[in-house]
Amino acid sequence: MDSAYAFDLMPLDTPDDSPEWAEYLDIFRFSFLDNRATPEGVATYREHRRKDQAVLARITTEGPGLDGREAVAGFAAAPTTINCGRGLVDALVINTIAVRPSHRRRGLLKQMMRAQLDAARERGISLATLTASEATIYGRFGFGIATHTHPIHVDTRRLVFRPDIPVASGSVEYVHPSFLKDHWHRLVTEHQARYRGAVGHLHGHYLTDTGQWDPSENGHARSLRCVVHFSEEGEVDGFALFTPQGWHDSPITTKVRKVCAEDQAVNRALWKAMAEMDMVERLTYPLSPPGDPLAASLVDPWAVQPKEGDDPVWLRILDLPSAVAQRQFDGDSEGDVIVEIVDSMGYCEGRWRMHAKDGQGTAERVDAAADVKLSVDVLAQMWHGDRTASELALSGLLDGEPAAIGRLSRLFQVDEPPMNLATF
Repeated sequence: MDSAYAFDLMPLDTPDDSPEWAEYLDIFRFSFLDNRATPEGVATYREHRRKDQAVLARITTEGPGLDGREAVAGFAAAPTTINCGRGLVDALVINTIAVRPSHRRRGLLKQMMRAQLDAARERGISLATLTASEATIYGRFGFGIATHTHPIHVDTRRLVFRPDIPVASGSVEYVHPSFLKDHWHRLVTEHQARYRGAVGHLHGHYLTDTGQWDPSENGHARSLRCVVHFSEEGEVDGFALFTPQGWHDSPITTKVRKVCAEDQAVNRALWKAMAEMDMVERLTYPLSPPGDPLAASLVDPWAVQPKEGDDPVWLRILDLPSAVAQRQFDGDSEGDVIVEIVDSMGYCEGRWRMHAKDGQGTAERVDAAADVKLSVDVLAQMWHGDRTASELALSGLLDGEPAAIGRLSRLFQVDEPPMNLATF
């Protein structure tokens, strides 16, 4: 990075009336083609970044057209957790990264990424995650796609569950999203604890899910609706958020934003409630995971039509022995494979004996010849079971004998596919 640039952190206790808040946020707003934030938007950003204990990194410089020393790049990250099958483990979530177009290709992104990943590793964090806005950027930093979604369109007239499939008893009620304030943290944490690959929600998710903030309206959400499920004991055990799209177009559509319950029977009760809303002919949902259990539980599975997929969560392994120790190895995942990992940032570079037995894994450095060679971003794609080593080998992403690649596939196999509700 050129000596004209300086890296620093913007303190979270920067005074509320400081123009630095609006200037920092505008680094991202400009890069993502958004309008400048309103005072209310800046205040909301300040609130949730403080609640998240976020790290607000930036790079400043001076020059023609700039108002003194001005920030031209930003990198916002925060602590989070990920379910790797053995409970929730600490991780770093990278929320937003941006470099002003006039200062690109000068090493600024690399400098910010290195600083944050180094700091996370020094704090004992073994994984980092992000949602990518461009597919070509983050592979070179060792991030690989860890979970996919396949958005679905649901024909409400055909959403009928098989008679042998349980739909949770109890009751449902349509409530204002603010009703969730006393239940949201518990429900999203229960869901995350249940499903491998799930990433922790942040305070910004809480504000939008409870209707306290809608970026498109620069204030409280007016279009967001909520249905909750009550157990037979009267406890809230699931919720769904949705936005009706009006009734002038055909088919009459409601956009489902989130369906959150630890128990799939409760999820089915929420889907049934939304499908039975008056006039609604179609439900759309962007967060459906591959192998979504909804379709198979219907009398007519074709009532659910998958659409073009997305890759909302990318993963980066920072400390291989620690990460392997925190991962659950399912089913018949037993044995060992020597892998050679290519990592341009050096965190996981080298040869490792990866071993699993009784659900517990280890990784130790070795000098022996490798059975399989792969890059660290490819290993990330296998981490939650979203892809197998054998599938990735067909794409030319692994090098090794078929028998060794098969052992690596079996070592990383999972009993259930990953499922995640949080994007960034």
